[in-house]
Amino acid sequence: MSNTETSGSLLLVAADKHSPLIEEQPSSSAASEARPNDTAKNPFLWNERAHVDDLSEQRWGVIAPEGAEGDRLLAIARPLLRKREEDQGAPPIIYRVPPRMDAPLSMTWRREVFDTGAQFRDALPRYQLILGDLHQVSADLQVTQAIDAFVGRLAFDQLEDYAAYVDKVLRWEREPAPVDRRRLLLHTVHDGTTSTAVGYRELVRPSLDLLERAIKYSADLRKVDLLESGSDDDPSLDELLSAAGHAAPTVLFSLSHGDGAPRRGWRDYELQRRHQGAMSFGYSGSLTGDLLRSRSFLPGGLWFMLACFSAGTPSTSKFERWLRLLGQSGAGTSRPADVLRSLPAADQAPFIASIPKAALANPDGPLGFIGHVDLAWTYAFRRVDGNDKTQSRPARFGELLRAAVEGSRIGVAFRELYSAFTQIDSELVYRQADPNTPPERRGHLWMLRQDLAGYILLGDPAARLPKPRPAAVAPEPQQSSGGDLTGFFGFAVGQSETTAAAPRPTLSELERAIAEVLAGGDLRRAAGQVSLEPDALRSMVERYRDAGRAALRRAGDVD
Repeated sequence: MSNTETSGSLLLVAADKHSPLIEEQPSSSAASEARPNDTAKNPFLWNERAHVDDLSEQRWGVIAPEGAEGDRLLAIARPLLRKREEDQGAPPIIYRVPPRMDAPLSMTWRREVFDTGAQFRDALPRYQLILGDLHQVSADLQVTQAIDAFVGRLAFDQLEDYAAYVDKVLRWEREPAPVDRRRLLLHTVHDGTTSTAVGYRELVRPSLDLLERAIKYSADLRKVDLLESGSDDDPSLDELLSAAGHAAPTVLFSLSHGDGAPRRGWRDYELQRRHQGAMSFGYSGSLTGDLLRSRSFLPGGLWFMLACFSAGTPSTSKFERWLRLLGQSGAGTSRPADVLRSLPAADQAPFIASIPKAALANPDGPLGFIGHVDLAWTYAFRRVDGNDKTQSRPARFGELLRAAVEGSRIGVAFRELYSAFTQIDSELVYRQADPNTPPERRGHLWMLRQDLAGYILLGDPAARLPKPRPAAVAPEPQQSSGGDLTGFFGFAVGQSETTAAAPRPTLSELERAIAEVLAGGDLRRAAGQVSLEPDALRSMVERYRDAGRAALRRAGDVD
């Protein structure tokens, strides 16, 4: 097996040139980084006897900064604390922590304050909401707590954004969704780079296949529209914005590069905070937080953005020492110093990225965001080395997407991915003690472990997608002379998104309306011709198009 098949790719581009800073790199040098003190302690088991979604059994608590900053954050989050107290029948436990706790200090705090072993663990909150940015409550503490708990974070630059998010969560818990279906959307930025090509081939496409099969056998998934977007030849920001503006609760998985520092570095720190981690669309530009503050984007949904720095930027990268060694060795095809230029200066604070801040503060935005708070590699879904018989591991991500769109709390859904971290961590400890383990495998495991540790959840871990509105009882469909395409497309066209006030259009009428929209015609005009709301027809167009594409792929007509 060649190095290209077993090495890792980085999902990071320079913000000015939109060219990858590192693509395929040998990782055998990472073996020197796989030291025992890099690994977390083996996690204890929580109370698995109770249902994980039951807050009265699993409990919900808050971790806030010490001092006046923490007081202000707790005060503005008070409506959410009161609601969670009602949900679990007891006041939430509130923990106050000092800033910038590194990994050893976080472990000490967990052992001496959070879980001392003096009481049963079912008295502790398994759902934990961190309040504050990375300079207030460290990323290392979030990683430490997330080893075996459901942990999320709220971090905004303005206090009113915390209030807006709290209002949004409580609103969606009171109201059902405006439509009777949920959506699962996978979007790939096909920018012609190796990293996104590998990601599509070994993660996105296999995930679509897994989810398509699951929909056939899962009652919970039969009311979910599985969609794929991302033009093969022209990465389009507008295409994503349009697909994510749908009213249906949507789980979005996006694969792209994240914007890192330009080749000459960021002009100033505030510019870095606003633009680092933006979603790169190659030479078409980038999706930044400024574009997500006021437009409808995944209302009531969840966004998993796989890209470097998509969730935030740490003070130091877990890969920094390895990158410097790589640069000294002359291996690979890039300059690691260009990657390290994206880290803040010594006197600058780490930060949560602007994209999740804007999306989560938006009243018409998602309830949760999953991203990477360091350099995001392809390790999390690729085979570890030549001894690994599995080509790729898309289920690590697919299980998360499936759990979220089925209605699990987003903290529980995130655990579907993060549980792989504890598994790899345990194997790394074992391999370090095994003299027969090749150094290359230890190196790959170390890279995989650090890659998985970089994913974090932003948002209340107890939030979940709003329940779909019950479907209206529609009259019997009229007979159509156009034939039934259910067997070809995998769904009954026009079955669930009609209104009760008018008879359902025939299949032929729907096909004419859909064809008009696909040809670039006016959506509202086409919807009016068949007595449908524009959002309903838009959903049908997307389902019709994507099911048709899937049918062509299955028939082998396209790659």
